[in-house]
Parts: sequence; C-alpha cells; structure tokens
Amino acid sequence: MRILSVLFIFLIISCNTVSKSTKEELNQLTISLEKTACFGTCPVFKIKIFKNGKGIFEGKKFVKKTGLIDFKLSQKEIQKILVKAENIKFSEMLDEYSEKITDLPTTYIQIKEKKIKDYFGAPKKLKDLETLIEEIVLNKLNLNSF
Repeated sequence: MRILSVLFIFLIISCNTVSKSTKEELNQLTISLEKTACFGTCPVFKIKIFKNGKGIFEGKKFVKKTGLIDFKLSQKEIQKILVKAENIKFSEMLDEYSEKITDLPTTYIQIKEKKIKDYFGAPKKLKDLETLIEEIVLNKLNLNSF
C-alpha cells in the first residue's frame, strides 16, 4: 500500500510539472515586431505575439492608439505568419540590414529565436513579412492603418 501511495504522489507531481511546462510553452514569445522613431512622424510601436495566440500591442508615438492593448490571434493567423517566414527562409537571412544613413526608423522582427534588425537595404520579402504582421494585428485591433 505504501508503494502505491508513493507512486500516486509521484504521478501527481509529474502531472503538475507537465502542465507547468506546457503553460510556459504556450506563453512563449513566437513573433515580435518593433518600429523605432525617426526625426519625422514615423509610427513607433511594439507587437508581441505568443504561441497561445495572445498578443500585446504597445503604441508609443504617431499611432491611432497609444498604450498597451491586448489582443488574441487565431492559430490560423499565427500559422499564416509562420508559413510566410518559412517560405522566405527567414531563419537563413542576415541578422542585420543597415547602411550609413540617418533619419530612418529601425524595424526589429523576431520569429521564434531568430531576430533581424532592419534599418535599410532589407530584401522585399522581409518587408512583406513585416507588413503582413502589421496588417493582421491592425485589422484585429480595428486600427486598419496608422
């Protein structure tokens, strides 16, 4: 009987560990996009999208809404972004696209573990991915544009 009690306790502890790690995995940052300021009226914001579909939009300057706004994306919307990233070989792109030019905003884009700094000279397919993320989130927030 004592052995059964020990096994039962072990089983309960194991289940809690699995659910905790599953919860952490669902709250894992999957996609992020950040645009920084320029000398003009460039939109300044951050978007974070987690594996479970939860997202946070942080509007800073020159956007329709400032502050933190929570949103939820469907798995279909997340997959659309991830498939596009895979199709353009996002993970194989350079970590930085930059030139010695001033007054441009910088875009930071991250898909899973890969992060790219896009200041100037990025390929069109990367720009298209950035635009896709913006469009999906702005439509979700009924902002449609900045």
